[in-house]
Order: sequence, then structure tokens, then C-alpha cells
Amino acid sequence: MAEPRRLKELAARIERVADLPDGPLVVALSGGADSACLLWFCHRLGVPVRAVHVHHGLPASDRLQAAAEAIAETLGTPLTVHRVTLAEGPSPENQARIARYAALEDDVQPGEWVLTAHTADDQAETMILHLLRSSGTDGLKGIPARRPPFARPFLAVTRSMTREAASLAGLSWMDDPVNELPDPLRNQIRHRLLPLLERYNRRIRQSLATTARLVAADVAHLDDEATVPIQTSADAVAVAASLLTTASTSIGARRARRFLAAAGLEAASPAAVAGVLAVARGEIARHQPGAALTVVREGAMLVARLASPSIPSPAELGPGVTEFGQWEFDLFVTDEPPTTMPIGAAWMVGDADALDDLAVEPASRHPSLIRYLADAGVAAPEREAHPVVVAAGQPVWLPMVRRLPAGWVDHTTRRYLVVNSRIRRRWQR
Repeated sequence: MAEPRRLKELAARIERVADLPDGPLVVALSGGADSACLLWFCHRLGVPVRAVHVHHGLPASDRLQAAAEAIAETLGTPLTVHRVTLAEGPSPENQARIARYAALEDDVQPGEWVLTAHTADDQAETMILHLLRSSGTDGLKGIPARRPPFARPFLAVTRSMTREAASLAGLSWMDDPVNELPDPLRNQIRHRLLPLLERYNRRIRQSLATTARLVAADVAHLDDEATVPIQTSADAVAVAASLLTTASTSIGARRARRFLAAAGLEAASPAAVAGVLAVARGEIARHQPGAALTVVREGAMLVARLASPSIPSPAELGPGVTEFGQWEFDLFVTDEPPTTMPIGAAWMVGDADALDDLAVEPASRHPSLIRYLADAGVAAPEREAHPVVVAAGQPVWLPMVRRLPAGWVDHTTRRYLVVNSRIRRRWQR
């Protein structure tokens, strides 16, 4: 059957901007239009390709699997389906993403590239998310085009192009209902903010995607310049202080971040980086970016010494102040709701009548929560000792990191449980 003229035009436009890697390919086929178009495009080019679908066990997963199977059958492409179980957490979408990538990595064979169908629209949404979170230059590079074994060849292709091509190709795709939910910030950017920005620039999605590509090239250059030899041992990490002090401000900061990452602090804050540079320049004697990490100058070397903190024993939480390792928790119950909510990461407000048997436990008792600590930049040696507030054994709060979905207040709440967390600090000369 001859292709419609419009479909040929779309194929030509996509081919001009798509960036397919060489070698055997695997398309992560969700059942949506983007991945359907990607599989169709690979099939049209005649490259070796197979498809993998991940069933997340969510309400629409059966229908998405059926759509993926119909698409693969139409294109005559072998399809493998993996079923995953999502970990507990406040964001099923994020848990689905983690499980999906793990399943795809387990499936990939040596030499294969796994293709995901992220588009210019996804890139634009990601850049805006990073702007809102003050992610700096590294955030503005957006979604990477290649991170073996994953490749994203459609980052310059718009979502409107993939939907039109998939439809004209006769593929039975469906939209994931999760993408229509009003709550996730990404969906608000997709459905409200980007259409508003299009009033000022009709090609805003392509413009942001182009900016991401240009910034990514600059960041890659900066990363190359920031590469330095770092010594590591079981309890210390060291780098020549001169490599930080004689470099430009930008490169010195990047080298400090690499130094801290080697010591287990993967997402170092600006304050942590500034402290490291101050030690390197001899302005201060030591800096403690984390409870288990101390940075000092030893001769010509800058050294980060690691000390695995002792893991505190669980403690019951009651009215007044409760100590937990280096942390203190001040708890009270009131009939008056807080004036504003939320009131900061150091505070938790809950329904006092829904939260029983409150206690604080080390995160080592809750391995599924450790990834949240890593995402928040908690240094690796400190994560197992980080406090977790539980009610009847169920986690409800990671202090300074995130509130978990239990015991929330609503219009029926009559008594409010308020907890303030703080870390006891020692002044250092």
C-alpha cells in the first residue's frame, strides 16, 4: 500500500533531524504515539530493531500493553513484555520510571542501543522544570541524547510530528492517562505553561530543544576541562588543592563538585562547593558539608575524610524534644491549623488523630527510601543514619527531604500534629 504524501513528507522531515545510533536497536515501546512513530521510523529505514514493553501494573497498563502489541504486530516487529512491581512511594510516576529503566537495562544485549522516544516537547518541559528548580548550567543541558545503553534520537522531533506520523501510518497508539493528570508539575508545564509561551514564540519547543543541545556541548567541554586525578581510599578522598585554586571560577567549582561526588556527596549544594574552595585557598581550616564528611587541607592536598556515623537506635516521639543522634525533634499537638502550609522542609504537619505510635528510626530500616536521600544530595555515608519518622511502623516523613503520603491534613482534621526537626551543630574555628 502506497504511503500518503503527507506521511512521506513527515518521514523526510524526521530523517533530517533524527539521530539514530549505529548497531542493533531496541525500541522502548510504551504504546503511545512517540514510541510508535520511532518504531515505524526504524522499520521504514530497514534497520535491525526489536521492541520491549514494560507493564507497570498501573490502571491503564493493560490497555497500553494491548496498544504496544498491536503496533508491533502491524510493523512485524518482535516484542518482549516485562511486568514490573513498583516500589512504594509518593509518586507512582517516578517509581514507574525507575522500574522501567531497570527492566530495559536488564533486557538489553551487548552491543544494542535502547531507544526511548523523548521528543523536543519532552526536552522543553525538562528544561523548564530545571529552570524552576535552579539546576544551573547542568540542568539546562536537558535530556542527554546518548547515555549508553540509552539513546534518544527524537530530541529534535516535535510531539505533533510523531502523533501525526503514527496516525497516518495506521498504528493503534493510545495516550497514557497519567499524562493528563492535573497534579504533576510536568503536566502543568505541558498543558498550561508551554501553550502560554507559544503566544510569544510559536517555535518555543524547538527553541528550547536547540538551546539544550547547544548548552550540552558547552557542558561537555567544561566537564572535560574539570577532569582531574582524584585519589580515593576506604576512608578518604584527596585532590591537589592547586587544581582547584588556580583554575577559573567555573572550572574550580566543577572540580570541587567532582571531589565531593567522589566522597559520596553526589548532589553538592553551592554552599558545600564554596566551603571546599575556601579550604583549598586556606581561608578556613576545615569545612563539613555533611555530618560524616570533613574537608581539610593537608599540605598540598585537599582531603575529604569519611566517617560512617553511628546509626542511632529508634526513639519514640512524644510532646517536647526528642534526640536522635545529632538530630532533635520538637513535637506538639494543637487545635489551630498552621497559618501557612507547607511551612518548610524542616517541619511536618499531620493529622494527629490519624498518626499513632510515632517514632523516629534510622533509614537503614527502610532501604526503599534510601534513593530519596541520594536524590536530595545526602552524602552516601550519612544515608543509613538519616532519620525516618514513622507512625505505627509506616514511614510518614524524611526530615529535610520529603513528606510521605500518610496522615495528611484535610477539611476533616480537628487536631494538628506539628514536628520541627533540626541538626545540632558545633562551631569550628
